[in-house]
Amino acid sequence: MFEARSLICSGEPRVDAVMQCLLGLRPLEVELYFELLRAPGTPAELSERIGRSRSLVQRALQNLVGYGLAYRRVVTRDRGRAYMYEAVPKEEVKKLLRGAVRQWTRAVEEAISKW
Repeated sequence: MFEARSLICSGEPRVDAVMQCLLGLRPLEVELYFELLRAPGTPAELSERIGRSRSLVQRALQNLVGYGLAYRRVVTRDRGRAYMYEAVPKEEVKKLLRGAVRQWTRAVEEAISKW
């Protein structure tokens, strides 16, 4: 996980680092979220696009759904069905990140005041 100290001390924090620090995402989850913003996909398609194993991608996608950063829908195929994953719109995630920053800032201010 990206450490808060690194985030705070960096001159220009990157959004991927903010997502890791404030939301507790792993680097692969952040990478997949950005890939889903580019285009939805099945675990197999996403695995091929980012060059990671399907099982790692599947677990990371499940985590993104759990965090509320992605959703899945069933698509019917010639042989059975599959899940298509899509990113929650970037504007919604921006709101989530801004809320996390405000909450963290309040907690830091309170800790300093109590000290």
